[in-house]
Amino acid sequence: MMKYPGHPTTPPSWYRDDTPSPIESAFTEAAADLAEKIQREHWFGDSQKHHRFRVDFLLKDARLIIELDGHEYHSTKEQIARDMQRQRYLARAGYTVLRFTGREIHQSADQCVAIVRETYREILQRAPAKYRVMYVDYSFLQKQTHATLRLYKRLYPERKLCAPSLGELIPHAIKWLHEKSFITVYVFAPPHLEDEIKALDSEVLEYEKGEVKFTARASEFYSIDLGEHMQGYAHLFDEFILIADDPVYVDPLIAVLPHQLSQRAVGEFTHEYLANGKLLRLGNEETSLIAGNLNRVLWQDVGYAIGSAMGLHFHEL
Repeated sequence: MMKYPGHPTTPPSWYRDDTPSPIESAFTEAAADLAEKIQREHWFGDSQKHHRFRVDFLLKDARLIIELDGHEYHSTKEQIARDMQRQRYLARAGYTVLRFTGREIHQSADQCVAIVRETYREILQRAPAKYRVMYVDYSFLQKQTHATLRLYKRLYPERKLCAPSLGELIPHAIKWLHEKSFITVYVFAPPHLEDEIKALDSEVLEYEKGEVKFTARASEFYSIDLGEHMQGYAHLFDEFILIADDPVYVDPLIAVLPHQLSQRAVGEFTHEYLANGKLLRLGNEETSLIAGNLNRVLWQDVGYAIGSAMGLHFHEL
């Protein structure tokens, strides 16, 4: 089983594109109005380990896969078992799979395509305009939370300040980064901090402008795992947020962001920035995340979000 499934890949060198089968041709003809959106014979998997799956049709913007099960290739117990393994793999990778038998296609390809159209429409209606992911180095965040708490206790000894929990802090992080809508949050931590994050695993929390879905993972090499996960699932997300400050994240973050700089106007000034990414990190005099173009990624000081989560107002930060 691949560690991070679903990454699109190229066909194996031994593969030769066959002439479409009769049911594939019938489906393609009936789905003529989807021709610009639909891709035939798309591959997923790990090319280096030769674990690759071919799917019949893909509607990429909806993450919708259509599989046509001809009797000749999908009738034995072994073939059915392989089909189920592939379906579990694709579901784990974040795709919806619609399956049609050859008989269904022969009886009414139009009706099958109508189901595809309706499913496609429903997915796009409930999908966010952009898929955002936030990666959290919990060890970094915990250290900065305690350091920030000590600072503000010295500045405001009369205030009863306490460290916010991760669930309390994340909405403030989102606000300081000027984000909104649905955000998937992956929290990575070393084993000795697992008890502090495991309660959030699989939790969905609502906040003022959207909701957050948490996944919490603890491992000995958590920072490496975070970077590998970011790259392994990069195809599922449009924008990447990182709460961390360590050189180990430089290469993974650069890998998932655009190669070209974008421009944006702020008042009378125009500046270049690296789009699709945001950082909650240390200030410019302390940060490790300035290699390459990472100094052009939009960012905020993590201390502001932490102080805000403690209940401090903007003028107190």
